[in-house]
Amino acid sequence: MNNNKPNIFHWATSELSQDAFICWLLSWANYEEENELNKSSLYFISKLTDSKISEFKKIEIFRQYKSIDILVKINDEYAILIEDKTNTKNHSGQLERYYEVLSSEFDKSKIFPVYIKTGDQSEYGAVVKAGYKPFLRNDFIEILEYALKIGVKNNILTDFYHHLVAIEKSFQSYKIIPISQWHWDSWKGFYTELAKRLGDGAWDYVPQKNGGFLGFWWCWQYKKLNENEFEYYLQLEHNKFCFKLYPYKREKAEAVRHDYRQLLYQKAKQHNINIYQNGRVGNYMTVAALTEPFLKTDTNGLLDFDKTVEQIRLIEKMLCEI
Repeated sequence: MNNNKPNIFHWATSELSQDAFICWLLSWANYEEENELNKSSLYFISKLTDSKISEFKKIEIFRQYKSIDILVKINDEYAILIEDKTNTKNHSGQLERYYEVLSSEFDKSKIFPVYIKTGDQSEYGAVVKAGYKPFLRNDFIEILEYALKIGVKNNILTDFYHHLVAIEKSFQSYKIIPISQWHWDSWKGFYTELAKRLGDGAWDYVPQKNGGFLGFWWCWQYKKLNENEFEYYLQLEHNKFCFKLYPYKREKAEAVRHDYRQLLYQKAKQHNINIYQNGRVGNYMTVAALTEPFLKTDTNGLLDFDKTVEQIRLIEKMLCEI
């Protein structure tokens, strides 16, 4: 028997289910009788709009309005444009298109574009550039914690809260479980924190025939050698630390790899960094990998983040000297 309380969002994992929850919570703002859910809904709207709307006479909620996930019209004057994501990402200029669609109906200064994301992605630069406010999992958890704090007792809201908390706990698991037990979410959490500490880096899924992996890449450098231009960088493939190469001309890939390897091996030897030859000729190719584990641990097998970053910094320094 399983003693865990059943949670509807364990089964309703699609973006459409999340759309429905968001619309449900927002719709309580229209409830004539002031109660805890009504207050929570208005608090939610205030966070989405940075508290720039002070009066709510009329609130209308639409799903898939001209392909926009969720549109909230307030007082026939303001619009909250919500692009809602779980584990997918923005793509194909969709954010800019939706904003332009609404710009023909509302004053641009009265449109609040929001990118709600309860899953994880590497960075949100393109989202911000498109004019959207990222509203992430922890932002949503804070809304739900407010609702519970003021006394909301509703199974739908409580289930969604526990659903998001479980995702966040899994994301942060790299801090509390041995590296040997890390799973997909552990790596997402580790990569995200690593990018912050290094001030550089991005991660994403890299597909392969064997199922692929989550990769993290950073420290891009440019060089021209023997008339051949190329870029070289570092990449993590979970436990594997790779030295990568991108030749500008595919037909010169083998020659560029040969020349770069000579420089790389020489520098690695000078810095007492042990690497071995690895990878095949290609566009974005691995030319070598670190021999020793780059993830440093304490006596319990848990990640020692400071020592890990210290090790990575030494390798960055070596790479920048090439």
